[in-house]
Amino acid sequence: MRTLGLAGLVAGVVVLAAVVSPWVAAALGPRFVFARVYDRVVEALLVLGVALAWRRLDLGDAPALGLVPWRPSEFVRGLGAGLAGLGIGLVACWLGGGLVPALRFAPGKVARKALLGAAAAAGVGLGEEVLFRGIVLRRLMADLGRPAGIFCTTLVYAAVHAIRTGGGRVAPGPWAGLGRTVGLFAPLAHATAVPALAGLFGLGLLLALVRLRAGTLWTAVGVHAAWVAGFRVGRLFFVLGPTPVWLVGAGWPPLVAGAAGWLALGVTGGLLLPRPFRFRGGRRPC
Repeated sequence: MRTLGLAGLVAGVVVLAAVVSPWVAAALGPRFVFARVYDRVVEALLVLGVALAWRRLDLGDAPALGLVPWRPSEFVRGLGAGLAGLGIGLVACWLGGGLVPALRFAPGKVARKALLGAAAAAGVGLGEEVLFRGIVLRRLMADLGRPAGIFCTTLVYAAVHAIRTGGGRVAPGPWAGLGRTVGLFAPLAHATAVPALAGLFGLGLLLALVRLRAGTLWTAVGVHAAWVAGFRVGRLFFVLGPTPVWLVGAGWPPLVAGAAGWLALGVTGGLLLPRPFRFRGGRRPC
């Protein structure tokens, strides 16, 4: 089963990145925290591994992944729905005392950082959607069927995002990789892990259903880009406080572990999934 090969590839990348990243972070200096370095190392290794194993694992072509044809209208539709949902969630945080409007920099610097943040959001949205709702979802649905494929893909998405902030500091050395590998999973034992995992699962499930309902990956890319931009660009205009936790959530990304995040997901889903979603049996690619 090719799914096992893909799972082994992802697991190998996670372990190898945990071994390599402490050394990379130490070489780059204190400005580059482990979580930031680890993310980039995982992405680089995963791109390399997927490229090398693409044909053997039958990971699909651009049309099978939903990238072709290019549908800008679907991207804009997803972006608009995502921003609408996230905007309502942020308004709820403001009304609940968890958000304070604040312009952090001079207007010229804000404009420059906003453009960079928007570009980064588009890149992150595209990259993660190609990986999770493109490659992984297609492969798992082909081997496991649609319901199981959606569930497993969403679970992997939630777990990866929950553990990637990693444990505490580990000094470079022969055992640094082992300590960091174990530390990666420490966040899953934290008290905030369950609501964070639930919120991430909800976001991943919404993105999977949007991708399948639209018949193209670009709608989900738009939603994902909206969520990333909402915080990469939005933090230039507001400060999201740590309380009330039930509303704003805890950890990263913001909101997903709180009621405001579920409100945002509900609004986005209501705009993009107006009809009940029905699973179809059979094992076939999306």
